[in-house]
Amino acid sequence: MGRLTRREIECVQLAGLRLSNQEIAEVLGITPSTVANYLQSANAKLGTSHRRAAAQALGIQYPGAGMTDAELAERLPERLRPAVSPGVGNPIDDRPWAARFWRPPPANRFIRLGVIVGVTALWLLVLGGLTSLVMTIFSTLDAWRPS
Repeated sequence: MGRLTRREIECVQLAGLRLSNQEIAEVLGITPSTVANYLQSANAKLGTSHRRAAAQALGIQYPGAGMTDAELAERLPERLRPAVSPGVGNPIDDRPWAARFWRPPPANRFIRLGVIVGVTALWLLVLGGLTSLVMTIFSTLDAWRPS
């Protein structure tokens, strides 16, 4: 695997801010298909399969690479700027840029709880059925045993 180019790093960094290929192309002055090619190449080099994983891997494998917060603020149009402003004493600013802007999708706790309860109930039914089967086999063998 080769090292990432400057453009690949910039594309991954902007993708980590949840910008679309069209928005990244607008910021960098290239076409959306070129952005897609850069992201595909970066994913291959970083060993990731999607843009958010690439942004996380970039922050880990290439610390300090990419545009600084000041460069981002200068290059991003106002409508694309993240809610967190760099350098205003926000404790989030102490984290690397990829960790600062990447957020996992919110998980629905009730769905997760339902799956856990359902799988547990299924296992209890299976174990109860196995216990019943074993007891039936033993009682049948006991009935066949000569007195």
